[in-house]
Amino acid sequence: MARLLIILLFCLLAVSAGAQEKPPLEVPLGDAPTRGPADAAVTMVEFIDFQ
Repeated sequence: MARLLIILLFCLLAVSAGAQEKPPLEVPLGDAPTRGPADAAVTMVEFIDFQ
């Protein structure tokens, strides 16, 4: 159990050390179908490519 906790701690430290704050990505939605308010705090965009 302690071994698993140590591994988890190292993983969390590695992720937090490499994390850098990036500016939000602006994705133009155009006339794409949407749900919810236009001024929502978060916009989720789903992209599917079958090739």
